[in-house]
Order: sequence, then C-alpha cells, then structure tokens
Amino acid sequence: MLSFIKKIFKKDGSPNSEPPIILASEHTISRSLISRNCLGVLDTLANAGFEVYLVGGSVRDLLLGREPKDFDVATNAKPEEIYRLFRNCRLIGKRFRLAHVYFRHEIIEVATFRKQGKKDHHHPAKEHNGLLKRDNVYGTLKDDVWRRDFTLNALYYDAKNNTILDHTNGLLDLEQGIIRIIGNAETRYREDPVRILRAIRFSAKLGMSLEENTAKAIAKTHMLLAAIAPARLLDETHKLFNSGNAVNTFAALRHHDVLQHLYPLTEEALCHPTLHITADRFILRALQNTDARVAQDKPLNPAFLVSIFLWYPLQIALEQEHNNKTGTANHNAFTQLEHAAGKILRQAKQHLAFTQVITQTVIDIWLLQFQLIGRRQQQIYHLSQQSRFRAAYDFLCLRAEGEDALKPIAAWWTEWQEVDDAAREQLINALPKPKSTRNKKRRYPAKKPATKE
Repeated sequence: MLSFIKKIFKKDGSPNSEPPIILASEHTISRSLISRNCLGVLDTLANAGFEVYLVGGSVRDLLLGREPKDFDVATNAKPEEIYRLFRNCRLIGKRFRLAHVYFRHEIIEVATFRKQGKKDHHHPAKEHNGLLKRDNVYGTLKDDVWRRDFTLNALYYDAKNNTILDHTNGLLDLEQGIIRIIGNAETRYREDPVRILRAIRFSAKLGMSLEENTAKAIAKTHMLLAAIAPARLLDETHKLFNSGNAVNTFAALRHHDVLQHLYPLTEEALCHPTLHITADRFILRALQNTDARVAQDKPLNPAFLVSIFLWYPLQIALEQEHNNKTGTANHNAFTQLEHAAGKILRQAKQHLAFTQVITQTVIDIWLLQFQLIGRRQQQIYHLSQQSRFRAAYDFLCLRAEGEDALKPIAAWWTEWQEVDDAAREQLINALPKPKSTRNKKRRYPAKKPATKE
C-alpha cells in the first residue's frame, strides 16, 4: 500500500495525474474473502456488460483485515435492469431506489450510481435549510464517488480485475487513521446531519481520529439533528451503542455536544449538581458491559440501555414529584414511579421513536426494582418467571456496584439463581418476615344501656 501512496502523490503532497487504480499487488483484498453470493451478483452484472464494484464499508473492512458484516454493490445498471437479472430480487426505497438480492442467509444490496442533485428551483433536491429532500438522481462512477460521505468509504473494488479505484485518497486516510468527510464538511453535514453521527460512530468503531475540518464543522451544524425524524435517529442510536464501542462513542457524543439531540434528559442529568458523578459512572458501567457482550457475541436487549440512560432523569422527576406532593404516603411510592416513568418516556420519545415494546420493557425493568429489592417470600418464584426478570436483575446488579445498600440484595438474587431448589427454600425462609399491617382487634368498653328520662 505504501508504494501505491508514494506513486499517486508528488513530493509536495499534491496528487499525480495518474489514474487512481490500486493494482492487485498493492492491496490485500482477494475474491476468496468475499461471500460467494456477493461474487455471484458482481459476476452476473459484469457479464451482462455493466460496470460494477464492491464498495463502502466492506472494502474498508477488508483492507483493515476485518470481516465485513455485509457486502454492498454499486453499478451503472438501473434498478429495473438489476431486477430483470435476478429472480430473487426486490426493489425498495422511495428516496433512492435500491435492489436487494435475496439469498438464504444473506441480502446483497445493489445501488445504482447516483449524483448530486441540481441546486436550482428546477430540481428541488434540497429543502430550504439545506437538508436533502430528494436523492433519486442517477449518475456515473465519478458522480457516485463524490456523493459518498467519507473518503475511507469511497473505495471501489473491481472483482473482475482485482483492483481498487480510489478517487478521494481514501487509502491514505485509512493508512493514517483519519476519518475525513468528502467535500466541504459543513455543507455535507447540512445536506444530511446524520453524517455527524456516522462520523462519530466510525471514529469510535475504527479507533481513528476525525480530520480537523470534519471535527470542527460538527460544532456549527449539530443543532440540525433536531430536524431529523425520531425514527431515523433511533436507528442511528442503536448503531452507535451496539457496535462494540459504546464507551468511546458515548465520550465522543458528549465531547461534540451531540448527546443532547439523542438523550437530552440524560445530558441534563449528567450536568445535575449532585447526581452527575453517580449518573456518569452508572452509564459507563452499563456501556462497558454492553461492549463486553458484543465482544462475546451475546445478544443485546435494545430496551436495556434506554432504561440505563433514562434512570437518573427518572430519579430527578421523582424528586420533583415528591417536592410537589409533600406528605405523600410511602405506600404510594410505586404509583409515583409508574407516573414519573410514563412522563419521562413520553418526553424521550419526542427525540427517539421508541417502539411500544421498548417502552413497556423499560417500565417493567424499573418497576421490578421495587419487587426485587423487597423480596417478599410469596413473590420470589413468581418474579423469577417474569419475562423481564433477567433484564431487571442485571439492572439491579449495575445499581449495586454504585450503591452499597443494594450489594447484599443483588448477591442474594445471584445466589438464588445458582443453587438447587432445597437451597432456594432455605434462602427464602431466611428472609425477614414482613411486618403485619393488620390492626389488632381493639376492645371497647360495653356501652351503658340508654336510660329513659
């Protein structure tokens, strides 16, 4: 690779006029590293006379020695032409038509080369604030290159010749560990503010730094994230925290003042005068556990991190509700929690479009904290059989790491799950008996018979 980089650049660092072609001897990608299904799609399109390339994250990951999660293809064939070549193909998308070629355990996404829409009134490709409104404009390979977001995602692999096309010096950025946006950073973020989240995600995922202008432009444009649909933000947020680099991602989101557009209530809690330290530590422990689960290829519950991020906003809401209802009886604490939980989630859904399943799971995790801590003897088996028990237990264990009073309770539940039935009965019987709330029968003196006057 280094020999290629020296070849395409002059001594002053400016690019040479030679074609940006990386020969087979100058890169580490081979057809054997690409899925058989993807090769079939590439070869079919090429044999039909179309220009076709493997592109995007799969090329980047292969050059980095990583195994791609999926393979994307770019071609000059129109969606209808792709559809006619593959019986197992479906066309999807409104903003930009894509072809999905379906195999038993894999979907190969095939996109037609596209280009930047015109910026005049004859072609309303943009809204008045600069966000892309319509993007269904086909173009050439070079057009497609300059429509992509980052240089390291604009590398095109030609499986037929085993070469790579690099029009944006993405290979150099890959070698230097730099995330660089293609074109003017501020303009590209205004076109689609979600690119801000993608820049942060790639930086954390790949362990690379943001190029200076790519980073500086975030401060000028991150407020535009408020215009992005909550459903799309939710999808991007899942990618941010479920990629195995949640700890670094969280730090980057806060550093660039972007967390406020995803979890504004969490950002407020992290700035709370008394709760900010404990809230930060609690979230950090949860993110560390999430990264560990991803590394071990364990499944993730999307609602769990939502319950983590909103736990301290919930505590603030409960404190405010308590202050507004001075003298409320202790037995109403469960009702107060339920009311505050609904309020917090309604506010959070204005920014991230949580599904009803996620919302209900979060509420269940929170409400189960009362019962897990209470450990009423007659409820133990019933609690352990609930569908949210494991998530609520994990949540309790995370709390216990920062709350000493919860440590013996979390340890009790851990032991209870690990022992046999006889030992479980002993653990249950050893629990303190709940104090009876039934009033003892009071004896009153007999009434004197009424006397007639």
